[in-house]
Amino acid sequence: MTTIQRIGYDSPAYRAGLALRDRVMRQPLGLSIYDEDFSFEKDCVLLAAFDEDGSLTGFGSMTNAGPVRRIEYLCVDPDFQGEGIGRRLLARLEALAKDAGAETVQLDARVSAQAFYENMGYHTAGEVFTLSYAPVPHILMEKSL
Repeated sequence: MTTIQRIGYDSPAYRAGLALRDRVMRQPLGLSIYDEDFSFEKDCVLLAAFDEDGSLTGFGSMTNAGPVRRIEYLCVDPDFQGEGIGRRLLARLEALAKDAGAETVQLDARVSAQAFYENMGYHTAGEVFTLSYAPVPHILMEKSL
């Protein structure tokens, strides 16, 4: 059974989440997440998913202020994709945003994940673009809460 917990910035779970994001989202592009500045995440909502043995299987981060919250990262270990971890992390982030009074959630989705977000109620809110730190096609998506 997967559990989802709120974690602290620079905690062991956070560092494991950074390593997961590097392995899944940067290394395949020939990049390193450790070249980026994540100090802004000290002010974010940070969630981690853990399997029964305590291994981190997913990670999510979201800005923590204002009527529009941004999902900064949502990442699931490929060995656990398809088990609903991403859906659960996203739903929990949305619930936290709504409970805090946010009206909208936005995110920059990889185009390859666009259908996942559409299935979760998001719609496109912009044109396809490329991020300098993740040079693959992305699209701005949003959902009203």
